[in-house]
Amino acid sequence: MDLDSVSNKQLQELERLAQELLLVLRKAKLKDLPLIEELNQLVLESGKARRERFDAENTEYLGY
Repeated sequence: MDLDSVSNKQLQELERLAQELLLVLRKAKLKDLPLIEELNQLVLESGKARRERFDAENTEYLGY
């Protein structure tokens, strides 16, 4: 997944909304959808990219 062209604000929003959608799907007992794995991957990759960007821009908080 290439998230390089996504702005920091959009990346944060993407991660948040994917997490919310996963929560709604779990509450609706739709855990067996193939979409669930893709959403989990999106949350993981967007979170990792967001943290890496933050660390690159704010070296005083490295690894925070």
